[in-house]
Amino acid sequence: MKKHILFLATLAAFVLLPAAPANCQSAAAGRLRAGAAKVDITPKESELAVSTDSIRDRLFARAIVVDDGSTCAVLVGLDLGGAANQIVDDATTRASRSTGCPAQNFIIPATHTHSSNTLGLGGRGAPTAKTVADAIVEAVGTAKSRLAPARVGYGTTKVDLNVNRDLFNSKFEWRQEPNPDGPSDKTLAVVEFLGNDNVPIGVYMNYAMHPINFYLSGVIGADFPGEASRYVEDLFDNRTVAIFSQGASGDQNPRDFRSPTTFMGSRAALTQGHGPLVQTVGQPLPPPDQAAPKGFNPQQASSERKAIPAESLEAYKKVLARTGDYVHMLGALIGSSSVRVMRESMQPVDTARIWAAQENISCPGRIRLDTDNPARENVFPGYKEGPDVNLKVGVLRIGDINSATVNGEVYSQIAMRLKANAPANKTIVVTLANGMANSGYIYSDEAYSHLTFQVIGSRLKPGCAEGRIVSLALDLMHRLGE
Repeated sequence: MKKHILFLATLAAFVLLPAAPANCQSAAAGRLRAGAAKVDITPKESELAVSTDSIRDRLFARAIVVDDGSTCAVLVGLDLGGAANQIVDDATTRASRSTGCPAQNFIIPATHTHSSNTLGLGGRGAPTAKTVADAIVEAVGTAKSRLAPARVGYGTTKVDLNVNRDLFNSKFEWRQEPNPDGPSDKTLAVVEFLGNDNVPIGVYMNYAMHPINFYLSGVIGADFPGEASRYVEDLFDNRTVAIFSQGASGDQNPRDFRSPTTFMGSRAALTQGHGPLVQTVGQPLPPPDQAAPKGFNPQQASSERKAIPAESLEAYKKVLARTGDYVHMLGALIGSSSVRVMRESMQPVDTARIWAAQENISCPGRIRLDTDNPARENVFPGYKEGPDVNLKVGVLRIGDINSATVNGEVYSQIAMRLKANAPANKTIVVTLANGMANSGYIYSDEAYSHLTFQVIGSRLKPGCAEGRIVSLALDLMHRLGE
């Protein structure tokens, strides 16, 4: 009888315990949901600058929304050269208001494709700021409406496709050429958001390599990031949205860029009535006497492009096809490697809390003295005092996965130092994210003396950016982990 009384008393105690508020239960559980969508932002053919320009593949704004029951995060990918401040501010404000996801929980980076329009990284033919911002808002809203139970997983592998591009050559000149001995992070990081049917809702890839294969070639295209996204999406019958984000690629090019992708040079030759550049093997030719002409201006070079003469069109199409094969190969290797990691290395979980923060920092600035006729590289231009440079650093944490963000083109050693010192080994560095700093390239402390166009063109004085970025990112990670 006493046992029965004790059992009833214990049962009554459990029944009478006050229930936890719903928001506390959801915050504790952290049960994940995810949704994804993409919106086309490809320019119209009527907006192309030259009659022989073409659209190779479509450009997209992609979005993955992740919800942990108490808050949500937004991962965006843009097939653009950069995510302009105007676009990021407008889209974040509107999408945050419509979805309830806090603004600091957004990561909006560009893939940095150099062919989102045919004039390089800007100008006629590029999607307008309103087009892109509207597309982001639409993609985020649609992704939020598709939220479904999900598990999140993380994995990495090494992919040897990139190479350092700061070379001090045999003639003691600084040039943008492959430097296999220079710092280079080969890490491909992958985050999956897996549905209950084991089909990914969203995939987030991160690798450090410049998408420059169609630069100033007359071609609109997403380059290898678009190919990587398309590979994954096609593999899962377009039930998946796959985002490529750019790692610390400020000093990283495709390893074989000079060999199969002499597209820009061949196009110039064909425009002048010459044949395409001849492919050869063997020892490379010695570098020319001058690393680059003084006064090289990409905007001027793009504006002076002419249509390909009729007699050279077939040769042009052949070079285009060859370059396209190379770009497809790069994207397919990144995409297939990502899928292999998802199948073999991940242990996805269905609960994960979301935290995020973003902060601004400033570093001393400089202005080069040869602004009237700037040298491209291999010259010390001299500098005078300039306004401070403003940088934005952020961290978005989903479970034990940290995504650190910087709004500029970052050198690889900065990201490698950050990851080596991070409190969690699941750390991704996303660059060109959440706007565009007024810095130019963000070079590493070690690279300050390189007379490459990236370093001499940077508005940053040496000795500040690397330490401030790493210190703030690590501080945010520790704060978010408390």
